[in-house]
Amino acid sequence: MESKWKRSVFFWILAFSFFLTAPVVILRARGYRFDLSRGVFVYSGAITFKTNPQDIEASINGEVNDSKKLDRINSSYNITGLIPGDYEIKISADGFQPWSKKTDVHSGVSSEFWNILLVRNNYERTAYETGGVDKFFLSPENDLAAYAKNSTDSFSVKIMNLEEKTLVNTFDFPDWQFLREEEKENIEWSPEADYLSIPAEKPGESSKHYYLIADLETESITNLNEFLNLQDIRSVRWDPQESDFLFFLSEKKLYRTNIKNASETALIAEDVTSFDLAAKKYIYFVKEPNNLVFQSDLEGQSIAQVTDTFPDRTNPKIFRTIYYDEDRMAFIAENKDLFIFNRGEHSDYFRKIGSGVLGTHFSDDGKKMLFWTDNEIFVYFLRDWKVQPIREENELQTVTRYSEPIRNVQWFWDYEHAVFSTGRFMKIIELDARDKRNCMDITSTNIEKPFMIYNSFLEKMYFTDSSGDSTDLHSIVFPEPATLFGFEI
Repeated sequence: MESKWKRSVFFWILAFSFFLTAPVVILRARGYRFDLSRGVFVYSGAITFKTNPQDIEASINGEVNDSKKLDRINSSYNITGLIPGDYEIKISADGFQPWSKKTDVHSGVSSEFWNILLVRNNYERTAYETGGVDKFFLSPENDLAAYAKNSTDSFSVKIMNLEEKTLVNTFDFPDWQFLREEEKENIEWSPEADYLSIPAEKPGESSKHYYLIADLETESITNLNEFLNLQDIRSVRWDPQESDFLFFLSEKKLYRTNIKNASETALIAEDVTSFDLAAKKYIYFVKEPNNLVFQSDLEGQSIAQVTDTFPDRTNPKIFRTIYYDEDRMAFIAENKDLFIFNRGEHSDYFRKIGSGVLGTHFSDDGKKMLFWTDNEIFVYFLRDWKVQPIREENELQTVTRYSEPIRNVQWFWDYEHAVFSTGRFMKIIELDARDKRNCMDITSTNIEKPFMIYNSFLEKMYFTDSSGDSTDLHSIVFPEPATLFGFEI
């Protein structure tokens, strides 16, 4: 009898426990969690993030989660079952600088961070014995680097094979100087890397611009000004379709010429202040006096007007045109004002968005544009961005500012970070403005003003630094190589 009574009690205890816990289990399975602070069940949220490197330690409000124990979906991590509220995420890895950010978690929503990047404390460098270098320019196939070095009343341009670290060619220019940095003219590689166009000036004639064409196959040099009998040649750009042809400005006239046959020189337009090549088949150029924009084919046979007005009625001289497509173009005036022409998804804009601007780059997808001044970096959004963090068309954000000059501003390959240098430090900063923007030092140099190029195709950063008495070219691999199932790809 007593045994039967005990079994009955045990049965009702189990039944009571089942009816007590079953709703909790069901609610938990459906994403609900009990909020002790409010004494109720609430629908939980989540945090999803993707990192480089992938072997990390994640801390959520101080609770450590090893990457091997986290839910993993498509190389990203997912932490579920979080009660809505404020959370602090910290991501760390051995040998890397940590990343952290505060975020709000909402019911039924995942707070997403798709571009978390950790920077190593130290990077192994590759040094190239260039024998002195001020600036360098990578070839279209990224296998060669051309670099210029000024000396007293002369300069030289050398070409190095980056893979083999061997000198391929040297071009000497006695009685010439490589054009000063403030002129914003640079060495240009032809599409097949068979020519270099080199801006130069003669000592005592700083008001005149010359271009010297180096033929890598014949190792010959052509003075373009003398070859064409034209003065003050500027803005040389190689034809993207036909070898031996290039475009340039001279006395506000836009020309196309064959560098092997001067008789094949064609005048495309007059009163031109700047131009850009587009989609390998068009030229876009700005004409005075009203700064109207025109489109032409590469031969200059079919010219069409693109804009009817210019947003600044004083019509400042435009010295640089930056083209993305027929709906998105930027213009930098001689007074450093920046104007954006944007046929957006919601409306059209043609307006001034910056002053004191030194340069600008469109992102590869054309949805955002980076630009900078001496001390600040900005990002302008040309299209809505529906992935977290959400951005809106025509939104302008200040990314960072420094008291000392900012240089070498470029997009990182994910277009959610910018790389730049200030002083001796090369840095990377994220665009994600939620809570704060993480900014990390990549490396530092022994010189105050290093020249730097980030190559997204090779995922390498090239820069100048002193090696003893010489300023030479160096590189680092950045960021960490991508992996798939634990194997480098």
